[in-house]
Amino acid sequence: MQVEINDTGRGNRIEIADGVSRTGNLRIVITGNDNYLKIGVGTKLASGLIEIRNHHSAIDIGTSCVIAGTLRLRADATRLMIGDATTMMGAHITLHEAGTIRLGRDCMLSGNILMDVSDMHSILEAETGRRINPPEDIEIGDNCVIGARALVCGDIPAGSLAVGSPARVLRSGITWDRQRLPWR
Repeated sequence: MQVEINDTGRGNRIEIADGVSRTGNLRIVITGNDNYLKIGVGTKLASGLIEIRNHHSAIDIGTSCVIAGTLRLRADATRLMIGDATTMMGAHITLHEAGTIRLGRDCMLSGNILMDVSDMHSILEAETGRRINPPEDIEIGDNCVIGARALVCGDIPAGSLAVGSPARVLRSGITWDRQRLPWR
C-alpha cells in the first residue's frame, strides 16, 4: 500500500495490516508524541486526511472498513475507534478536546457528516463564568445509519437511523444492506 505518512513526533506506533488498500488521495499526518494508529486488514482508504496533532491519543480502524473523509485528533488523550465493516463516504470526525468517539460495527456514514466531542469554544454562564458546554463522548452503536449533514451530539443506539442537526434517531430496529434491493 502506498500511503503518504508524515510522522514528525516521537514514540508513535503505526500498525497498518496487510491487505489495506488506498483508492484515492489520503494522507496520514502525526505531529505529536506517543500516539497509536491502527488500520485493520482489508480496509480501503479513499480520499481524505487522518491526522493526530497531539499526544497520547489513538485511532483504531477495524477490518474491512471503507474510510473517505477526515479523521482529526487535536487534543491530548483523545480516542477514535471505528468498528469492523464500517463505511464513511466523506464524513468529518474531529476531537478538539479530550474524549472518545466510538463507531460500532457495520455502520454506514454518508457525506457531509460532522462529528466532534466539543463545540471548539467555551460558552460561559455570565454571572459565574462557569463553562456550560463541556465536551462529551460520542458512541454510535452497531449497524447504524447516519444521514447526510447529520451533527451527532451524543449516543446513537445500535440498529438506528439518525438524521439532522443535531442528529436524532428517526427509526429504531433497522438493519441495512449495501446492495440496493428491489422496492416492494
